[in-house]
Amino acid sequence: MVDETPWLPFQVAGGLLSGVKPGDNGDTDTLDEPALMKVVGGDRKLASELAQIFLDDLDSRVAEITAAVEARQVDRLRAAAHALRGSAGSLRAGKVRDASGALESIASSGSLEGAKHALNALDLALASLRPRLVKMTGRA
Repeated sequence: MVDETPWLPFQVAGGLLSGVKPGDNGDTDTLDEPALMKVVGGDRKLASELAQIFLDDLDSRVAEITAAVEARQVDRLRAAAHALRGSAGSLRAGKVRDASGALESIASSGSLEGAKHALNALDLALASLRPRLVKMTGRA
């Protein structure tokens, strides 16, 4: 099933990401573990492997997004944000998916207005998600 939710920049400013706090552990919008476990058929080892792959790629993905914003390259930003949105969606990491989607939408508009704010929202969402994924991998 394809998620047809529009990715609009205003979702970052006062909507979906307005309550993101680093270290927020009980929020299924940060990581919906029950939904992820459904995706992997209850296989905790597979979920752990997926979390590790996401973490292994994360720094380079965020660096690419940040570089695209700083260089004001909308096509580069759109591609990088789209890739992270897809990965986060596969893990059921809602806030990172939404923040990445907001960046993708901003880039798709052809303007980078609001991109720095959206990048900050992504950083906050990742600050909540990263420790949960590390814990899931058993490498905490």
